[in-house]
Amino acid sequence: MKTKISEWGNSHGMRMTAPMLDHLNVKPGVELNIKLTDKGVEIMKNTHSQEYVKTVAQETIDGLLATSEPVKTVDDPYAESGIGYLVIAVNPCKPVLREVPLGTPGCYKTLTDAKEAARQIIQNAIADAKEALTELRQIGIENITYIAL
Repeated sequence: MKTKISEWGNSHGMRMTAPMLDHLNVKPGVELNIKLTDKGVEIMKNTHSQEYVKTVAQETIDGLLATSEPVKTVDDPYAESGIGYLVIAVNPCKPVLREVPLGTPGCYKTLTDAKEAARQIIQNAIADAKEALTELRQIGIENITYIAL
């Protein structure tokens, strides 16, 4: 199949013919993924829904929880022991601390280090949320009084 690049105002565009859309099994308005490769451009239909992403995230969390233990009360959170502490941050607003064998990739040697890492993840999520609110205001939402960070 062939198509031609056209000039549209200050931009350039590519016309997708009906046979091209039929081949991709998409209708006008559907979002497509475009990937630059060594050979050119790949145009692909996005096959992952939001539900799929949520399911994969939950399966990841469930798998990590199944292979770790809840954090027990420790006498000295600064002390190193034979236990590592993993920060599971699939949801950055609610990181979870779990006990894992020391040496597990990404684990912290002390509970204090893991708690600090979790705090930083939450702090970064708050900063990202503030930036998102700014972006929302810039696209026409002038007054968001019900959200305060």
